[in-house]
Amino acid sequence: MKFYLKMAWRNIFRNRKRTFLTGLIIGIGLASIMFTDAIVVGMKENMINSVTSSFLGDAQIHLKGFQDSYDTDKTIKNRSQLVSRLQEDMAVENISERVVSFGTISSPSDINSILIYGIDPTRERHVSKIDEAIKQGNYFQTAESEGAQFSGVLIGSKLAERLEVSLGDRIVLSASHAQTGELAQNMFRVAGIYTMQIDEMDSSSAFIPISEAQDMLGLGSRVHEIAVSFVDVQYASRHGDKFADAYTSAGNKAEPWPQLVPQMKKMLDLTDFSVGITMIIVFAVIIFGIINTLFMSLYERIFEFGVLRAVGTRAASLRKLIVFEAASLAVYSSVIGLLLGALIIFIGSIHGMNLSGVEFAGATFTEEINTVFRLRQFILHPLLIFIFTVVVSLYPARYAGRMSITHALQKTL
Repeated sequence: MKFYLKMAWRNIFRNRKRTFLTGLIIGIGLASIMFTDAIVVGMKENMINSVTSSFLGDAQIHLKGFQDSYDTDKTIKNRSQLVSRLQEDMAVENISERVVSFGTISSPSDINSILIYGIDPTRERHVSKIDEAIKQGNYFQTAESEGAQFSGVLIGSKLAERLEVSLGDRIVLSASHAQTGELAQNMFRVAGIYTMQIDEMDSSSAFIPISEAQDMLGLGSRVHEIAVSFVDVQYASRHGDKFADAYTSAGNKAEPWPQLVPQMKKMLDLTDFSVGITMIIVFAVIIFGIINTLFMSLYERIFEFGVLRAVGTRAASLRKLIVFEAASLAVYSSVIGLLLGALIIFIGSIHGMNLSGVEFAGATFTEEINTVFRLRQFILHPLLIFIFTVVVSLYPARYAGRMSITHALQKTL
């Protein structure tokens, strides 16, 4: 084994320029695969983060059928026990209870249909980014600390333009009362205007304190929705079914974000499939490059191989030498690829692509996309290059083993 390994290393460096160029080509291919993996991981995390951390949450719990009709009377069952269980769950980082209702918002200039959200200002800031999205005015807590004497409402920038209102202007929210079904109305003043770069949120949503929403809709202490954020950002993707099974009971339905936004999950799966096809193509290019290099080396040394066979070298030994040469070339190329890949991934992790505001598959990028390091990029991809190189080397090795000694000597001489 040691003898073949030593001979293989000597042989591949007999033509240093060709070995370097081949190693560089394979290394660039490996680096491109690593970079593609890293940028796709970064894009997926950015998309998931844009969807879940903006307002959706990693998971939500509702009464079954609530999302079909948004019936004001369909509130979560056994709320207190459910909240206690969630707070004791080690996988859950934060929760936020919400009241949700279809309604209208009107100003002296216009009227618009919206979703009215009643939120807990303190808890909500740990689940969503509404407080960070405020561009004008103040979040609820700030307004209260300044001793405001009116009920405040947060509205999106596009909705504010449509209603032609600004900070401090009066608006009226109308929604159906849970007990009587009659129209309930309350007057609010615009306490803050936010921009979340999500069209649905910026143009057709309004946020008020949860206590105000419960009083307005006659809900008492009941809520329609519990938003959940997990300690591990990948928990919903990997263990979402487990969470759903654990908290779907007593008429309530728990859903992780892949179930809440199925089009996003399908798009991410399609992205993985597309990346897989791309990697297969790159691997194919690398494989053909390896086969070409091995055959070039083989034809250059055909007389040498003929002499070895003539003096008694077995065909199996010759095949083994070819395979070891291919393995040595794979290791050499992988080192180059790992160095190049690590460099470009590191640069990409610092200087990302700024796609803020771009919408893709229902998600709006809110941050720049950076490459993300994963252990598989430095283990799986080089290992696959090595395995494929060894496998494809069996073809030229078989050719060398079956080579006619007489033909080899005559052809070369």
